[in-house]
Amino acid sequence: MKKYAAWFLCASVAALPVSSFARAPKAVTPPAPPPFTDSDTTFAENATEVNTFEIEISQLATAQAKRQKVKDLAADLVKQHTDNQNKLSALALQHGLELNKDMSTDEQQIIDRLKTEKGHRFDRDYLDIQAQAHSDALAMFQNEAESASDPDLKSYASATADATQAHLNDALKLGAKKPTTTH
Repeated sequence: MKKYAAWFLCASVAALPVSSFARAPKAVTPPAPPPFTDSDTTFAENATEVNTFEIEISQLATAQAKRQKVKDLAADLVKQHTDNQNKLSALALQHGLELNKDMSTDEQQIIDRLKTEKGHRFDRDYLDIQAQAHSDALAMFQNEAESASDPDLKSYASATADATQAHLNDALKLGAKKPTTTH
């Protein structure tokens, strides 16, 4: 009897690792999110253009602005818009969308014109551009926060609208003229 008990005990112990492997659940990879709707795709592309423009023009301002407060704002905008674009790019990639980071011809012309300016004139024009650009972008982000089909994109747009409002306020505090309404 002891012989059978010892044999049973050995067989049970030997079977333990096998049975625990048999019960281990398979790791299930969640399915990829569906592609963005046309409207969400258009928003992501436009937001990328906004971020790219803000990064480029603010990098210029960190080097060319006269007032330290303008340089500080520009450095903050470079960091925040870079972080913002990284989040948007990652979100878009999850939906199979690779975003093109090119600026429009109009935006490139604005930067080229600003490159020729110096001193207080540069600061004034940079701040005015920031106020207008952030005012225009604010409307876009608020609209997407209300109407996005994708919940993650809706959350992104809402958070970005708040940051955009703060950037607009910062530009106005530093002396930008009040933007014209284009929406």
